[in-house]
Amino acid sequence: MTDERAGGLSTGVSLLDRALGGGVPPRHLVALTAAPRAQSEPLLYAMAAANPTRYLSALRPAAEVEDAIRASVDTTDAAIDVRAVNGDAVLSNPTEFLEGLDQHSVVVVDPTTELEQGDRERYRAFLDTCKRALRTTDSVGLLHCHENTPSVLRRDMTLARADQVWDVRVDAVDGQIETCLGVTKCRGGTPFGLLDLSFDGGVSAEPHQ
Repeated sequence: MTDERAGGLSTGVSLLDRALGGGVPPRHLVALTAAPRAQSEPLLYAMAAANPTRYLSALRPAAEVEDAIRASVDTTDAAIDVRAVNGDAVLSNPTEFLEGLDQHSVVVVDPTTELEQGDRERYRAFLDTCKRALRTTDSVGLLHCHENTPSVLRRDMTLARADQVWDVRVDAVDGQIETCLGVTKCRGGTPFGLLDLSFDGGVSAEPHQ
């Protein structure tokens, strides 16, 4: 739900909302970076479940994403419109996929890799169109950015245009897998330290120990 006091859109993770001063400010573009092996999709699902959302899936069928969202969150009253998309089609006509967003909603692109590997000017036009749609509707964009080797083409553009960068990292500590989130870029705010994430019945966070 939208935090009316702060004007932010909830991430679906209460401690992250508080760390961001009441959620993600409207009109912000967020890049969620993570290795493909990391547990990062639940962050997409949590924010989608907390807000009206258009979910553009460039890798998985829509039904698979819908099932994953239902399995990862307890309940949701938010309207989630999941669409399987082709990256080249999105680059060819980004307005088709970004027009008609609900006010104070979230648009997810999961993942951005196929778009970033396209022509540089077409990808720039996609980012411009996305930012205009966010401004018009006071919405938030959430781009799922898998890290690959070699680096993904156009990732520099994604990170430069993003207002926030959320960085997910996975480490093995004392035989246990630990997943941490750091907000390494926060335009208009202050980056902050790591949060430890857990994924039992959704996503929860606590200060990194």
